[in-house]
Amino acid sequence: GYLGQRVARQALARGMRVTALTRSVEKAEKLREEGFEMIVADLVEQRWYQDVSGSVDFLLSCISAGGGGVDGYVRAYIEGMHSLLHYCEGDFSGRLIYTSSTGVYPFSDGETVTEETPFVPQSETSEILKTAEDFLQRTGPEGWTILRLAGIYGPDRHYLLNQILSGESELPGEGSVYLNLVRVEDICRAIWKLWEADESALNSIYNVADDQPAMKSEVVTWLAEKTGNPVPSFNLEKTIRQRHLPNGKLPNRIISNAKLKETTGWRLKYPTFREGFADLVAKSLKERGKI
Repeated sequence: GYLGQRVARQALARGMRVTALTRSVEKAEKLREEGFEMIVADLVEQRWYQDVSGSVDFLLSCISAGGGGVDGYVRAYIEGMHSLLHYCEGDFSGRLIYTSSTGVYPFSDGETVTEETPFVPQSETSEILKTAEDFLQRTGPEGWTILRLAGIYGPDRHYLLNQILSGESELPGEGSVYLNLVRVEDICRAIWKLWEADESALNSIYNVADDQPAMKSEVVTWLAEKTGNPVPSFNLEKTIRQRHLPNGKLPNRIISNAKLKETTGWRLKYPTFREGFADLVAKSLKERGKI
């Protein structure tokens, strides 16, 4: 996927042997040409175990539901975790990083949340994500790490910017809620930091978010001004209908990244959305012939 390919290419550039698992035959053919050992299978299918050649020192699981609603989440995260940990029962003794989501946190009312914030179910999907995390903590191999990722954006993945550039007059959601983001390159930096960290940093959970969550209205206004587009309004009811949100509420929390920074020395290349979107805005405007 979007994150996995980036980490895999970085590993290859470091001279590492990289084996990648994907469900897509087309993607596998393309990546094989880049020098990766490719396995085409679904994570839940245990037949892929025998296709992993040699010992594995570092294992990254950054799966997505791939559609299918709640059933897709169960298959990807819970059944996928069972399969992954069954594989680890073999001769795996390396470091395992599993990417989860800050979606496990309570919706909140603008408070700061940390890795110690108690879990309060907000939706079926949040319960599924937390169940997968819990299973890893209980039965996973020594050397696991869970990264709870904020909203990922970066090159070729900037949904909010695309909405602004399209000139939409109304966006789903609400402007007066905090938007927690992290650019994909900074997630990669966090992964390498933990793969290289002292063992005392392992067997723990870390939030991966930028340094300055901002109100969604602030981000949207900034993007509109930088691209020369009108500032759109928000439609909360549209989001509630689309996402079946409980109590008609949207997530509104500040995700703390302090633990990751203090433990590993991780620092962001893109500490706020302004640095993170600057080159993406410039590239998008150039492609549209506006600069």
